[in-house]
Amino acid sequence: MNIEINVVPVEEIYPLRHKVLRAGQPIETCYYPEDLREGVFHLAAIKDGSVVGIASFYPENHDALSHNHCWRLRGMATSESIRGQGVGRQLLQHGLQHCQQLGADLLWCNARVSASEFYRKLNFAIQGEAFNIEDIGPHYLMYYQY
Repeated sequence: MNIEINVVPVEEIYPLRHKVLRAGQPIETCYYPEDLREGVFHLAAIKDGSVVGIASFYPENHDALSHNHCWRLRGMATSESIRGQGVGRQLLQHGLQHCQQLGADLLWCNARVSASEFYRKLNFAIQGEAFNIEDIGPHYLMYYQY
């Protein structure tokens, strides 16, 4: 499968973020306050000119993790049409590499429990117990240490 992974403007990721992560909710729920913060980057996996995968990366520490150069992964999603074909893995690996180049010593995310095995296969660990995010569902705090 021929996939390009590029840094894109945030506006290019909103349609897929809404379709996959916030279906049935107002589009405004896709606009995260961190999206326009300095240093943030958004990745898109592009196949045949269409965005089929997305992920956003923010410089942000977490109180439960004892690292000073953390980055946060948020809003990762892949189109149903390509799920299970390695696009999410490619997207995340690209993001991990880019964060490391920017000085990250750890990448963390609030991962949906249903996606936790995907992250575990890419050497993410779980910190603590599952918790619920209102209107979205159960999540784990997961992290990748460089």
